[in-house]
Amino acid sequence: MRDHNLNPPKKKLPPLVKVKLASVALAAVLFDRMTDKDAGRFLREATGTQWSLRTCMQYLSGKEALAATAALHVDWTEDSMTKQALKQMTKVAAFAVANTHPKNTPLCGSDLAKQYREARLDE
Repeated sequence: MRDHNLNPPKKKLPPLVKVKLASVALAAVLFDRMTDKDAGRFLREATGTQWSLRTCMQYLSGKEALAATAALHVDWTEDSMTKQALKQMTKVAAFAVANTHPKNTPLCGSDLAKQYREARLDE
């Protein structure tokens, strides 16, 4: 029987912190500064949960992340991030979860992802 836990302890993080972590990971992958596996490792260590790149995109397109971003002041900036940059990451994530599954099904049911799915289908 094992006497250790391979899962890191879950951390209680505020939504904005999770949005920032997920945005950093997604941007790093998009700009080829990190692989998807490295992003998953980074997210698991930072959050203490079993996040992957897919989980981070699902989170970014969800209600909690959108509310945390919307609540920021228009001129908000922190750690070289801006409100506009976080909003862009939520849009990229929503488009990805809406349109990248090989069987052409969405990876989550967020309202924002549905909008991007419907927009693609209308074209």
